[in-house]
Amino acid sequence: MLSAVAARKAAQAAKQTPLTPDTTAQNVTYKQAESPSIRPSPSSTKRKPSSQSAPAAKRKKKKSQEKGKTARYFQEPSADFIQVDQDVIAIESDDSDVEQGDDSLDDIDFSIAEFRPKVASSTVPPTQRAWSPSVPVADSSDEEDDEEMTPLPIAEETDVLSTFQPIRDQNVFALDSTDMVSLGYADEGLSATMVVLQPGDTLSFIGVYRFSVIQGSITVLGTTFHPAITTHNVFAPRSSPVPVIRAATSTSTPLSIPVHLKARAQPNETVIVLHELRTNVHGLERICGNFEGVFRPLRRQTTNFEFGVPGLSMVTESLKNVRPFRLPPSWAAVLCSLPEPQEMADTYLIQGSKKSGKSTFARTLTNQLLSKYQRVAFLECDLGQSEFTPGGMVALNMVESPLLGPPFTHPSLPITAHYIGATSPKSSPSHYLAAIQACVQNYRLDIRTPIDNSTGIEDNLINDSIPLVINTMGWTKGLGADLLIKIHEIAQPSQIFEIEAPVFDDWMQPTSAPSREHVHLLKPIPQPQNPVYSATDIRTISLLSYFHAIFPTAPQSDTYRQLTATSWNTSLPLCAQAPYEVQTSTAIDQVVLTGAGAEDVVADQVATALNVALVGLVSCEPGALDTILPGTSIPYAQGVSAPSPMSSTCQGLALIRSLSPQGDVLHVLTPTPPALLCDARVLVKGEMELPVWGMLDFRSKPEEGVAGVDMSKVPFLQWERARGIGAEKRKVRRNLMRRGQM
Repeated sequence: MLSAVAARKAAQAAKQTPLTPDTTAQNVTYKQAESPSIRPSPSSTKRKPSSQSAPAAKRKKKKSQEKGKTARYFQEPSADFIQVDQDVIAIESDDSDVEQGDDSLDDIDFSIAEFRPKVASSTVPPTQRAWSPSVPVADSSDEEDDEEMTPLPIAEETDVLSTFQPIRDQNVFALDSTDMVSLGYADEGLSATMVVLQPGDTLSFIGVYRFSVIQGSITVLGTTFHPAITTHNVFAPRSSPVPVIRAATSTSTPLSIPVHLKARAQPNETVIVLHELRTNVHGLERICGNFEGVFRPLRRQTTNFEFGVPGLSMVTESLKNVRPFRLPPSWAAVLCSLPEPQEMADTYLIQGSKKSGKSTFARTLTNQLLSKYQRVAFLECDLGQSEFTPGGMVALNMVESPLLGPPFTHPSLPITAHYIGATSPKSSPSHYLAAIQACVQNYRLDIRTPIDNSTGIEDNLINDSIPLVINTMGWTKGLGADLLIKIHEIAQPSQIFEIEAPVFDDWMQPTSAPSREHVHLLKPIPQPQNPVYSATDIRTISLLSYFHAIFPTAPQSDTYRQLTATSWNTSLPLCAQAPYEVQTSTAIDQVVLTGAGAEDVVADQVATALNVALVGLVSCEPGALDTILPGTSIPYAQGVSAPSPMSSTCQGLALIRSLSPQGDVLHVLTPTPPALLCDARVLVKGEMELPVWGMLDFRSKPEEGVAGVDMSKVPFLQWERARGIGAEKRKVRRNLMRRGQM
């Protein structure tokens, strides 16, 4: 039992005896009483204060005895009392106190964290309120208190991103057309600059540029680049971690450099060339207002030094809205220990919870594999955060060049894809699994060992086999866990990379595979507490980037090449672009509606559902569709399911901007090349809709309306809050659980 008499005597002695502070730090510990009467029961969730548990007669007696006293033993001690060793009384367990009947402290919990004395320092901490029996003791077993606790805000920290000190004509040299031709590059009339880096120098930019390595080697986004004439495109907006160029030691043979340029760098230094990159990706800032200025740094983060490359700004330090890319040690260790390429290409699967860095690791792994293979296949199973296509698609893509930018900077045409029409497979899990199975089957039959085993580039990379990288979704509970197990059974991956769940996301990891021999556990990548851009913003910019992208001409059907957008046409909004005019009676075989509530749409209302709708352009094999009886201008039958993924493929997305009153003519916008549109005769509409930013006219001011039409008369847009029952989309919370389920 803890002695209250000893505590009172110590407090009175501290007042009467003058004390001299001791400057030596003392280690003081308190032991908690072992009496069962004050030990909390394991089944209890809260401790009651002593004023509630003691009998009423004893509380009355206690008040009468202590009446008139000015000091209480539980009040905050003076500063002198907590600084001197001989004035501190160690409280030990005493069973005799319990037998004497001193039960005034029977139910008081003396917490060590609350009463541990602190050594005197030059900085006086703020005075806290003295402990009182009327205030419940902080207990980690109180679930309500745990829910209310919030982490302390992290102070804004600065970190040096660029240790390189640019000096013109000493380590930064402007190159003219003659220098570019002597280095082996074509004279394109674009600006270029040669930069000489010391070993260990770092250099970071915000903007758009290309780079090539002339001498030495560098690491960018966890990938090492050696001397080569090949240039690599880099997109570095503030919305994603900024790539950092780091000079690394290398024994690679440098390129043949002209004498007047070779004399400007030492043999142990790294030489790179920065090229101007013209893609007009900056125009997306005008289309999506949330991303305005995303390719420009803040004034306090940049320097006044001009590298001579338009659209390129050097950043020196990181702040809240500019974060560098840092490769976690667990990621680096796993990437360095990847098995050597086998005769049969491996299948790599990445899994983990949301906000853990799956997509980032998938990009880094793909870049690592591209240092050994000429091509890498990428299967996207994350419907809400797709890497190469807009959301809502299960797509199999081909990658030939490193991915050095966020997803909206490299929209691509897939080798094969299937349109689900939603950002989650919860409404159609069977269709989702069938789409994945069709893509995996296509990879095993046609892509794993390709017929066209050459990309036209002479190098030492493997070209007779193509590995597969599978990026899964972050839904890892309930139905999501079951779907993840099914994906394992379909893909049968040879290497599994499992990212552990962050501490703030309490989830149960599913049993991913019967054998854990080839499972690599990774630490999650740190995420900002208050990100500037949400997942919805990322999906919006990716969708708008897709509709404004300019894709190359589609290759032949028996070749599997990467078809990534080379530039963006942002001169006109979607409401001002010239559409395709499509006759539904001759160009459309069937219209399918999928998603929740789609089976309730009757044939008379299908024209209303298709107006300003996002649809998938699906091509089917002959005989794969059911015959639609003629009766309306639009070939639609209520309740018809989407085409089977085994006999169909999605060529791309389209926007039905408008249709005639009779419904026989559609105005369609799509960036899909015309060569792929001739076979796309089925329109599939899902749950996804066009974002509001895609409906606006960025050329005019808000008071001028959209395309000359007043704001109040623009169709499909409402500027005030919706009124009435059913006017707004209902939100359903599926994350509520009983206490026993936690």
